[in-house]
Amino acid sequence: MTVPHDPSAPDQSDADDVEGRPCPKCGAQPGSPCRSRSGAVASAYHTGRFTKVPRLAKLLRVPTPADRGPGQPWRPGTPPPAPIDPDLPGADIRIG
Repeated sequence: MTVPHDPSAPDQSDADDVEGRPCPKCGAQPGSPCRSRSGAVASAYHTGRFTKVPRLAKLLRVPTPADRGPGQPWRPGTPPPAPIDPDLPGADIRIG
């Protein structure tokens, strides 16, 4: 499942966009940073992962932010929330 970038979400960082997709190299699932061969959090995201984000595709390297703990033992992250089905009724429907 891919999570498209929402330009209206100002809190969406490059790292969030990259981590919204699985990594084809290390197998990190959405919501987790990439991991190195030694099992630690990688210092930069793998190219096959960040090139799937159109605005980052031409960059040569996307570093892993410090809050993701590069160099620390890797642990699975929290997967991003599933997108809401637009066909489901919202809270703004009143019957009465």
